[in-house]
Amino acid sequence: MTKLAMMEHTRTGGPTGLDVTGIFLFAIMTLMTLMANLVFVEEVFYIYRKIPPSKRSIFIWINAAAPVIATTSCIGMWIPRSTMFTDFTAAVFFAIVIHKFLLMMIKECGGQNLFLRRFENDQFKISTGPCCCYCLCLPYIRISRRTLFLLKLGTFQLAFLRPVLMFLSIVLWTNGNYSLSDLSPNGAAIWINCFVGVLTIIALWPIGIMFQNVRVLLSCKKIIPKFALYQFILILSQLQASIINILAMQGVIACAPPLSSSARGAYMNQQLLIMEMFLITLISRVVYRKRYDDLELPECSGQETKGNNQENKIRLGADIIGKEMSAI
Repeated sequence: MTKLAMMEHTRTGGPTGLDVTGIFLFAIMTLMTLMANLVFVEEVFYIYRKIPPSKRSIFIWINAAAPVIATTSCIGMWIPRSTMFTDFTAAVFFAIVIHKFLLMMIKECGGQNLFLRRFENDQFKISTGPCCCYCLCLPYIRISRRTLFLLKLGTFQLAFLRPVLMFLSIVLWTNGNYSLSDLSPNGAAIWINCFVGVLTIIALWPIGIMFQNVRVLLSCKKIIPKFALYQFILILSQLQASIINILAMQGVIACAPPLSSSARGAYMNQQLLIMEMFLITLISRVVYRKRYDDLELPECSGQETKGNNQENKIRLGADIIGKEMSAI
């Protein structure tokens, strides 16, 4: 929601002027948010009981994305003045989730060391979305510790810089120098938003590279449904709000007194997000709750194990022959 829409939203009295239908709708949205959080709390208990310690925090962060966005949308729906802050909170949280999702794919491959052993002889395709879908001329890269560090750095920069930029936006807003409705070159909003957009695209690129190269290996762990849920949250929380705001500014979303078109569009976005995140929370519980078998060790370790077994058999046979000779 833009600052102008937020002011109009506040001026109309927020939820205080609702009729019976509006109160019922707000109650349903609040109940769905509460249920999403209860499902998440139950999932946290399950993760602490059943998931190995090395994966617990990552799974909790990823599963918390939908409930957190639903909660911030619900708070923004009831308290219109807090909309900008709740939107910033959701955006910062999801920036961290993007980094955690990359770490989850590495963990599901057995951790960093086993990941490097599995793919030490492979080359990764980097002509993937959202940056280089059509750059087929890009070379394949050989995976190494340095390459893996750069992939992690690509997602970490968003998790680090987005909170900094959001804090800067709030500081400028309190000083009257930042307004989302001011998209002129002289305004700070357009430059900060463009910079955030570039950082987001850069952060999504390592996710696409990693997913394209491990999806076959991790198919037994349902990485495709997990990636689809992550993509749905990304699209619904980022793209949907922009589309609704543009439609409201163009007058496609009609006003409904006492709500202006912008305030009505903001309400629509918040209510849609609550319903969508509620459904994603339920689906995530099914996808992440199922326990999967660990992947087999890389071939090199398997060969080493076979070699050790053969050596042990030879030593055992030699001991038996030695005992028989001594007995004779």
